[in-house]
Amino acid sequence: MANTPEQVVIAFQHDYKIWNDQTFQQSQTHDAKDIMPLAQKSWNQLLRKYTAPDFEGEPVAFGSESSHDPVLEKVISTKITGDNAVVTTRLSQQYYSPVYEYQLFRDSNTWYLSQIFLVDEDGKYPSL
Repeated sequence: MANTPEQVVIAFQHDYKIWNDQTFQQSQTHDAKDIMPLAQKSWNQLLRKYTAPDFEGEPVAFGSESSHDPVLEKVISTKITGDNAVVTTRLSQQYYSPVYEYQLFRDSNTWYLSQIFLVDEDGKYPSL
């Protein structure tokens, strides 16, 4: 079990990449009306693993290139303040290298994701 904020982030990146790639593959072989309920169901299962039970996320989104990938997305800083943490990462891609801020909180020695922000020059955008 991941017990540091960085370990939670890296585990999430790994599981997210698998989820995104599987969901994208399914989208190539299923009708559009069928894929979103399937994507939402598997997304909810992924969220349950990394967020608190009452977490309500953003609308589900996936694509041909995963937004998170532990091979390409590296931790560039971690700041822990009490039971809160912010892990900042950069995803290295050919034309675009987005920065993400993973916000986590600790409850009973378990770190949970509370939000992931895509950060660019115009601001921060929730993406979890």
